[in-house]
Amino acid sequence: MSRSLVAARLLLSVFAAISAQPSAFSAPLPDDMTFVPAGEFLMGNPAGSDSLPDEQPQRLVSLSSFWIDRYEVTNDAYVPFVQATGHRAPANANPASTLWESNLPISGIGTHPVVNVSWDDAVAYCSWAGKRLPTEAEWEKAARGTDGRRYPWGNDWDITKANSASYWAGRTIDFQSGADWESFWIKGEGAQMVKETGVKGEVLTMPVGSFPESVSPYGLYDMAGNVAEWVQDWYNPNYYKEAPFLDPQGPSRGAIKAMRGGSWLKPAISLRVSDRDWGLMDSRPSGAGIRCAKDAF
Repeated sequence: MSRSLVAARLLLSVFAAISAQPSAFSAPLPDDMTFVPAGEFLMGNPAGSDSLPDEQPQRLVSLSSFWIDRYEVTNDAYVPFVQATGHRAPANANPASTLWESNLPISGIGTHPVVNVSWDDAVAYCSWAGKRLPTEAEWEKAARGTDGRRYPWGNDWDITKANSASYWAGRTIDFQSGADWESFWIKGEGAQMVKETGVKGEVLTMPVGSFPESVSPYGLYDMAGNVAEWVQDWYNPNYYKEAPFLDPQGPSRGAIKAMRGGSWLKPAISLRVSDRDWGLMDSRPSGAGIRCAKDAF
């Protein structure tokens, strides 16, 4: 075989390999993001077992490909945004519990996920970074993959694989009511742990990526616990009954915004990949954080 023919075939093989990459020519590989290919996945949870009404019915949903942050947005990552735009710094309703001072995070929490951010703050940050918030459907596929698993790491609950109330208690915690939550976190052993261990005696976040054995099928960290993550959609508990099967974007309007993933404040049931939560779009909860997404093309 001639050298010219060998060279031509080599060039064609290299071109074919590059072309096979989902965004080789349309966009550069985003930093610290992972690619989720187009296709179907099981969204929601069937009736029975530990399914909650707003997770039903379970549906086969088809999504276009997208990119999503491998880690939750950290305090260190949020600093350049605040400094470059003059956007308000994260703040708690109780000033004594605010983790930022003079537009900078306090010492020792740079690699912890940013908290005390509203949905509006999350949208502004992702937009500044050239990204956007993921939809509920995108978030859930990134968390559970295509095999219908219950947690990012598989089907079996494990208190050691996520930053949650159960992790800190050393046993499975499932609050049955708001009174149970209050008795644990406000009056009981949870309150004592926060006082002794929490940042400013208030927050039990951990550095992102602290649970490498619990990554999702697409290699994402902290998709269960640490902080809950704002998503794009309006929250409607009945949305799954009428949502489209192709690239659902959430209800066209609403009063509250959806959140996913649970937080260190949450019981075991809230760390399932199908669990849905919500918050007022201008509220800045202690357990709310950010993970951004990006269109693939």
